[in-house]
Amino acid sequence: MEPTTLTSLSGSLMSLFGLLVSLFAVHLGNWLAKLQGLRTKWDINDGSDEKEVAVRRECRYAMAETYTWQPFVMTAIILCFGAAVVYFFNDVRNASGVAFPRIFVWVYNSFFIIVLLLQIFLLFNGWRVGESLKTDIEIQFPKPKT
Repeated sequence: MEPTTLTSLSGSLMSLFGLLVSLFAVHLGNWLAKLQGLRTKWDINDGSDEKEVAVRRECRYAMAETYTWQPFVMTAIILCFGAAVVYFFNDVRNASGVAFPRIFVWVYNSFFIIVLLLQIFLLFNGWRVGESLKTDIEIQFPKPKT
């Protein structure tokens, strides 16, 4: 392939990656916000009366719906795709001798690093809130033994 074709393909892949990451960052942010909302709802209702116990039970159901494996798997898939895009870009740049402005290479690679850090930050905080709340819920409402 010609260097211009590879350069164009690299840009197209990065555009796709940017779009995927933008949408998924919003999704992860919403996921974290829901978990934090559940945590707050749980903490405010201490279970001192029947109504508060009912609210905490609702938290258990909402937690089962919200805290799932999907954000973890999707983050890994999107980050692997991003790593492949960055690898492809740098491989094209080095192997084909395509001369990009230095600032472009820096921005291109920095974007992936920023995205990586953002995704890990959101995922880690969601995991931390989710595990803490899951533990508290399982103490008050243990799963029935079958």
